[in-house]
Amino acid sequence: MFYPDTFQIATPTDREIEIVRDFAAPRQLVFDAFTQPELVRRWLLGPPGWTMPVCEIDLRVGGAYRYVWHKDGVPDMGMGGHFRQVESPVIIVATEKFDDSWYPGEALTTTTFTESNGVTKTTITVLYESKQARDTARASGMEHGMAAGYNRLEQLLSDTLATPQIIQIPAQLAAIIHLTIPRNQIQSVMGPGIGEIMTAIKSQSIVKTGPWFTHHRTMQPGSFDFEICVPIATPIVAVGRVVSQQFPALKAARTFHNGSYEGLAAAWGDFGQWLNANGLTPAPDLYECYLTGPDSAPNPAAWRTQLTRPLLDQ
Repeated sequence: MFYPDTFQIATPTDREIEIVRDFAAPRQLVFDAFTQPELVRRWLLGPPGWTMPVCEIDLRVGGAYRYVWHKDGVPDMGMGGHFRQVESPVIIVATEKFDDSWYPGEALTTTTFTESNGVTKTTITVLYESKQARDTARASGMEHGMAAGYNRLEQLLSDTLATPQIIQIPAQLAAIIHLTIPRNQIQSVMGPGIGEIMTAIKSQSIVKTGPWFTHHRTMQPGSFDFEICVPIATPIVAVGRVVSQQFPALKAARTFHNGSYEGLAAAWGDFGQWLNANGLTPAPDLYECYLTGPDSAPNPAAWRTQLTRPLLDQ
C-alpha cells in the first residue's frame, strides 16, 4: 500500500514548517533511507531533472552532512549542517544551512519516526531563525520537491522490502553477550540475555541507538556460537557477561523476513539461493536484526526481521 495522500505541510508557529508523511515500511528501514548516503541519493532529488552528485553523512552527534544537487542550466544547490541528536530509529536533530540565498540563516530540523501496524509516520519540523526565513522557504515551492522525493522514497522502500540489496554498512558499536550453546537452548537464553544487556545499559545511562540484533559467528548443526547485541552510542564498562564490541564497516547483502520466527530458516534458505544465483560469496557469519517482534506486535504476521550476510571480496 502507498500513502501519497498522507503528505501534509503545516505552519504550527510563526517560525516553523512541519512536514508529515506515512510509509508502508518498518521505521528502521525508513530511518536508514534518511541516513545512509547510498539510499538518500536515490530519492532526495526534488523535481525531475535533478541529480545529487554529493551526499556525505557522518551520522553521529557533532558529525557533519553535506548535500549538493545539480541540474543542467541551473546553478548547483548545496546545503549542510551538523547533527545534534541521533537516536536510531527514533529521532534525528540537525542544523541546516544552504550555501546561497535559498533562504537566509540557519535552521534546526527535527525528524521523528513512529511505527504502528507496519506503517511508519515521518514528521519533519524545521525551526527557522525568523518568520521571514520561514516564509521565504515556504514560498520557494519546497513542498513540490519534497512530495516528489517522498514518492520516490516510497517506491524505494517497497523495492527494498521485495528484493535483497547490496549495501555498505557503517561501523557499529554495541553492548554484547557472547554465547556458545546447544542449538535447542536458543529460545531460552535470548530473553534473559537481552534483559541483562538492557539493565547494564540503563545503569550506565548509555543511549541505545537501534533495535537489538544477533551476530552468528559460525553455524554448526548442533550448536550456536553467537552474540546478543544492542547498538549503543558510547562504550559500556564491562559488567558480568556484558562487554562492548566494535563491529567493523562492511559490504553486505540484506533482505527482510515478514512473519513468525518459525519461517526464518526458510527465509535464510531463499536468501542463500539468491546469493548463489547472483554469484555472491557470503562470509561465514550472519546477522539477524529484530525490527518488529512480539514485544511490539502481538500478531506474528506483523513481525519483521532483517537478514544480513557480509560478503567476501569477489
